[in-house]
Amino acid sequence: MTSIAVDTRRRPAVWGTALAVAIAAELVYFTLTTRHFAEHGHGMLVLTEQFMPTGVLALGAALVILTGNIDLSSGAVASLSAIIVGTQLHDGASIASAIVVAVVVATGVGALNGAVISLLHIDSLLVTLATQFIAGSVATSIGGENPPYNFSRIFLRLGTGTVAGLPIALLIFLVLAAATALLVTRTVFGRSLVLIGYSRSAADYSGISATRVLMGVFTLSGFAAGVSGVLLAAFYNAARADSGTTLLLPAITMVVLGGVDIFGGRGRVGEVVLAVFLLGFLTQGLLIEGYSSLTATMVTGLLLIAALVLKVWLSRAPGQSLSRAMQNALRRRLRLAGPS
Repeated sequence: MTSIAVDTRRRPAVWGTALAVAIAAELVYFTLTTRHFAEHGHGMLVLTEQFMPTGVLALGAALVILTGNIDLSSGAVASLSAIIVGTQLHDGASIASAIVVAVVVATGVGALNGAVISLLHIDSLLVTLATQFIAGSVATSIGGENPPYNFSRIFLRLGTGTVAGLPIALLIFLVLAAATALLVTRTVFGRSLVLIGYSRSAADYSGISATRVLMGVFTLSGFAAGVSGVLLAAFYNAARADSGTTLLLPAITMVVLGGVDIFGGRGRVGEVVLAVFLLGFLTQGLLIEGYSSLTATMVTGLLLIAALVLKVWLSRAPGQSLSRAMQNALRRRLRLAGPS
């Protein structure tokens, strides 16, 4: 493979700074308006347990979106992983083997997505929509009428335990986030997936094997979904066939809110991490204040739209209207995506 020419100049981290300021502002607001927000458990850190499964899912989604693709199956695959790990534990399997089986199956689904998309050149939206239904159906079939629940206390520590005052789920997320950031910024594979998202023709000219890269990206997305499902089961002490499907919209919102271009080729993992905490604390704050989960979901949808519009507006040429910038972004997507 020929060397990859990548622009290494770093743009000012204005978006990341804005996210950090927004996190600080919302924490101050909820602390002042909701006494329970600051006093809950060991403080605000314990609230992260609530949204770490979504954060892990967002890391996998970020890799896929950086290539200009989408994975709609990740939420259902997380549900499948949760059902598998719960069923394995109820059947007497060890915690380690149950987790390995669940994550391997989820990773296999991701690899299947990547193979179909890259080898058969079918749009990722259609392929992952199909595997979403398949994974959900398999999870329902395995779970049956009485999905597994009431797991061992050791397993539950993955979702609710702490080490040195830090939630274990948070530590798992941070380790995966650091690994993802290093993968994207410090490896040929990471630079390749970004270049594929930015310009498929340039990637082909550079000698990059889009087939291998896309298979790898979707496999990693499946792995992230598998870990997310295990954390879900450990946090709720139960596994349901639909437990992961509600994570898909927040995960994608975290990615877009984190500055990743929905058309691919641009984005920083660090900013996605900030967006995970921004949206996670916002959702938990609304719930603690007494708002319904439907309100939190509505806010998530509004944030997704706002983030998409704001990113297009910030990237537009001087003097260019927002509508013209949106049209150009759509043309870029159609021109550069090409066959997957």
